[in-house]
Amino acid sequence: MKLIRSELMKIRTTNVWWLFGIGIIFFTAVALAIWIAFGNDQINTAVTQGNAPFVPPEGDFSQTEIETMRQQWVVSHDINRLLAMTAAQIYTSGQFFGLMFVMLLGAILMTNEFYHQTATATFLVTPQRTKVILAKLGTAVLAAAFFWILTTGISVIAGSIFFSNKGYSSQLGEWPVTRAILMNGLAYGLWGILGVGLGVLIRNQIGAVIVGAAGYVLGTQVVQLAVFLVSQWLDSDAILKAIVAWPAVASQVMVSTESVFPGSPQWWVGALVLVAYGVVLGVVGTLITRKRDIT
Repeated sequence: MKLIRSELMKIRTTNVWWLFGIGIIFFTAVALAIWIAFGNDQINTAVTQGNAPFVPPEGDFSQTEIETMRQQWVVSHDINRLLAMTAAQIYTSGQFFGLMFVMLLGAILMTNEFYHQTATATFLVTPQRTKVILAKLGTAVLAAAFFWILTTGISVIAGSIFFSNKGYSSQLGEWPVTRAILMNGLAYGLWGILGVGLGVLIRNQIGAVIVGAAGYVLGTQVVQLAVFLVSQWLDSDAILKAIVAWPAVASQVMVSTESVFPGSPQWWVGALVLVAYGVVLGVVGTLITRKRDIT
């Protein structure tokens, strides 16, 4: 606990935490505005067309095809399903960039020691390096939990007001919505651990931040595009499903109440993938730090 308090003091006495805090709040607000506008449009459409009868499209369709279209139409206009989906999106607003900031904070927790040349003093005071790494991992999780609570609080307040104005409940009592919020908290904590692992692998602070940010934002887009093109080329849905192995995609899958992409696996698959990344990088980071020559 003394080591964790020491790590928390290192965060509080620098500008990093509030700069990241401003960034997380900004992107949460932007995402909130987008999801509320999108949800408002979806709900209005469902209410307007919900009472209208299903009209089969013109064309030479079999009875089975028409029945499939009718079932899809019913599902797409199911107001309860739509409310739960919209609530989950609103209450986890800003997750994409929020997780990136948490990861970078975790990386800085580690690289700060080398950037400010305090690593030697830290390990002289606490020769058991495993304890130091565990303290940094614990601190990263606590910082991530703080930002998750902050962003969730903002999102819940704004979302509750939105649903109240539309004449609906907050949807917080629905299990898919509650699960999305809880899984979002798990994602924040695990990405904090991933950040510490990144800081162990790349000791240069600027290098770790650049690689982490670029790999998270650009890497996610490149991987998604590459997997999609390969799946189309080979005409294989299994390849498309494999994209969940990318941690940023796994985070999206674990908080979604609907399929994130065609053939998207269940939410728990994304959770297991992210937990596996957290465990592996946490163990690898500890082992490397124990063996590495600090000087």
